[in-house]
Amino acid sequence: MTEIKDDRKDPLAQYDTVAIFGLGRSGLAAAHLLSQFGKKLIVSDTADASKRAELEAKLPAGATLILGHNEIGDAQVIVTSPGLEPSSAIFEEAHRRGIPVLAELELGYLASNLPLVAISGTDGKTTTTTLTSHILATCGVRNLMGGNVGIPLCECLLDTSDAAKDLSCYVVETSAFQLSFCPHFCAHVFIATNIAEDHAEYFHNDWEQYVSTKRRPLSVMTSEDIAILNASDAYIRTWDKYTSSRCIWYAENRLDLPKEAVDKAWLEADVIHVFYHSQAYQLPMSSIHLRGKHNAMNVMCAVLASLCMGCAWADIVSAIASYTLPPHRIQTVCEKDGVVFIDDSKATNPHAAIAGLMTVDEPLILIAGGVDKGLSLSAWIDLMKKNVRALVLIGALTERLHAEAVKGGLMCPIERCQTLEEAVARGYVLAKEHGAKAVLLSPACSSYDMFKSYGQRGDVFAAAARNL
Repeated sequence: MTEIKDDRKDPLAQYDTVAIFGLGRSGLAAAHLLSQFGKKLIVSDTADASKRAELEAKLPAGATLILGHNEIGDAQVIVTSPGLEPSSAIFEEAHRRGIPVLAELELGYLASNLPLVAISGTDGKTTTTTLTSHILATCGVRNLMGGNVGIPLCECLLDTSDAAKDLSCYVVETSAFQLSFCPHFCAHVFIATNIAEDHAEYFHNDWEQYVSTKRRPLSVMTSEDIAILNASDAYIRTWDKYTSSRCIWYAENRLDLPKEAVDKAWLEADVIHVFYHSQAYQLPMSSIHLRGKHNAMNVMCAVLASLCMGCAWADIVSAIASYTLPPHRIQTVCEKDGVVFIDDSKATNPHAAIAGLMTVDEPLILIAGGVDKGLSLSAWIDLMKKNVRALVLIGALTERLHAEAVKGGLMCPIERCQTLEEAVARGYVLAKEHGAKAVLLSPACSSYDMFKSYGQRGDVFAAAARNL
């Protein structure tokens, strides 16, 4: 057996045989982690037989591979991909047979001996996760970042590089897809960013199930743990009643903070105010390079988490100054003849697209559209009236968005394009015609009707803009 790292333990000590559903990156990481503890693995994926050789080469020795469908076999426990909905028939079968179902994230938590800093919410998770990890690392708190950012937590636990030695914690982004199967997942520090309408199709329009899934880790936290909660969010401001942990609050303004808040942060006149352990601190937004109120909120919760993990204020401020946003989040990609092209492809729901619009004050041309999640568009359309000089539509949402924009009183020109490249070219022409200073890609939709991911969509947008 491969040598086990000291910061790990057998996550499923009571089980010998494990079924793993899905052979994406998280499924493979789970398989390799479990193989190091001598588990018998039944690994299945809906891919067809043509993928067998490729997948077998990626699996640990001895794993049984089944393709074309997911299969439980004689497994005593299931580790599932986040892509499988909780209502899937095979989980009903598992329930009938009394077989527990766990997410790969849960498996990683159970295997780890280190504390976790976890980030939940609808928007802002990746920025908050990467910023928190960066601040901690810069301040000398060694950590690895994983979860929904694309690096499975189990993969972090498999890391034997120098970067993974002498760790103090893991910083983990969590998605609702993962948390659906995380009954015991507990963070030492839990951050809640916001709650907005998203993923209605995954939860079959059950809004309460979506919200309760997002807050699930709170229920298993203890008085030794810390929850950092957004007091300006109508849902999260009630979450203190779901946890025994110590609660720290942050808000868009001081009035939103609960009266009983002790340690806290808030935004006032473009200055972030922080009060922690009887010490008051200030951080002017002008001193950092992250734009928009939504990023001020991200900074606040990352700062509070870093203080909770023992970082000094001066070191935190220095770390923020050296941080750069992940791609596709209000990212300026180029400028042509006074028109700036901005990639906000990560805005995959209307709430996130609203934040994008609020960040860009100049008159702009908006490129939007993609997979229709069935979410309300009205607040987003209302905000377009402020500075959108023309709306360019792509993807599956085109018909609905066009109809609702007209019905909602949006008076600017609305045009349709077949490709994103065509939309970028047309956006530039419209910007020159209407005196707009920016062309903003902020789709408010998933990308899967035209692209493999929001990242590919953003890359295509950037390439098209640079090629003008």
